[in-house]
Amino acid sequence: MKLIKVTKNGSLHFKLSDGRIGVTYESGYVRVSTKQDNYYHKKPLMYQINRQRKDWYKPGTEYGYNTLRVLIPNHVDRVRRLIDFNEENCK
Repeated sequence: MKLIKVTKNGSLHFKLSDGRIGVTYESGYVRVSTKQDNYYHKKPLMYQINRQRKDWYKPGTEYGYNTLRVLIPNHVDRVRRLIDFNEENCK
């Protein structure tokens, strides 16, 4: 994993071991690009690797749940999450 650039907003862009791009944002999100570009606009697609939390609806309204992403407020923890993803999935 290698640091490529730092944007003016504080986002860190890394090149992962398999050639994909991983980005940590100041807002708390961590995203990774897909291995292929989008078919229509030829730009890489990004997906979130933050953990998910399911919040159930209040009883009496509707059945089901909302899926929320757990934000990572600490900068070191966001980079650590990306390093762990690289070690597990980018062989």
